[in-house]
Amino acid sequence: MKLTITKQFQAFLSNQGLVLEHLLQKADIPNLLWKEELVVDEQQYYRLLKVFDEYILDEQLLAFSEVENINMFMPPIYAALSAKNGMEALERFITFKKLIGPITIGMEIFEDTVQIRFSFLFPSQELPRFALLNEQLLLVSLLRRGSEKEISPMLVSGPFDYGEPITQYLKSTPNKSQGNMLVFRREDLEIPFYTQNNSMWQFIEPELKNRLSAVSKPTTFVETIQNELFKAIPSGHFSLSDIARKIGVSARTLQRNLQAENTTFNQQVKHAQMTLSLNFLQNKNLTTTEIAYLVGFSEVSSFSRAFKKWTTKSITQYKEEMTK
Repeated sequence: MKLTITKQFQAFLSNQGLVLEHLLQKADIPNLLWKEELVVDEQQYYRLLKVFDEYILDEQLLAFSEVENINMFMPPIYAALSAKNGMEALERFITFKKLIGPITIGMEIFEDTVQIRFSFLFPSQELPRFALLNEQLLLVSLLRRGSEKEISPMLVSGPFDYGEPITQYLKSTPNKSQGNMLVFRREDLEIPFYTQNNSMWQFIEPELKNRLSAVSKPTTFVETIQNELFKAIPSGHFSLSDIARKIGVSARTLQRNLQAENTTFNQQVKHAQMTLSLNFLQNKNLTTTEIAYLVGFSEVSSFSRAFKKWTTKSITQYKEEMTK
């Protein structure tokens, strides 16, 4: 995926005391800031979130989450602020969120409340504190900016300590929980937005939809298979027939299409297992035994041998390098 990093955004980070070049180096991401864009995969993106987690203070996090500071850098915020009210704004932001990163947002609408949850693209991979709190604070800021009302969530929860500055900003005492949730009163989301701009929306909507189509649609059959394997492997149901059934083709057709792209199903399984392993290893709460199971191995010894073959490093060596 491509991340646009304008000179203005780099200057904003610098004003917050953050040197983006240093953060990229820590996340092992090539520095292409002279192009004003970064090309990263999901694993690199997650590493960058973890690096931000290490360096950003709560006061910086609040500034980073304030719509007034970042709306010029994020097209989904333009789309949301142009909406008629908070409900429509959330729907637009959720729709176009994938343009700016592999964090997904789930929204459930009830009679009197609306519940929001955040998760990373890969299953069982927890969002770092910075990522989760940034997303929660950003939505609160978005609703306040659009409505010009001091909207506060009914409930905020997550597995982290929120800190006094963030609690004061939310005007709601967060609950510590295993998952995460942000709950708003539905009536607050129906307050008209002063920032509603139909002309702006008509101008940017076609371009946003084109971008969304480009990032949503796999360009190769291999990408289709990888997307399905990422979801299926942790469940344990990722045989050739399982994946063929999920995408609606015969096993023979699946094999033939992969062969046309000079690969095999077994090669794609190994690649997906390796990618998932590297992502799961970022989660310090998962044991090696749990990771082995999540990526389709019944024995840790088999997983360890496979990991050494994939990376030329033992799992212990890889974990030690992550902590440096």
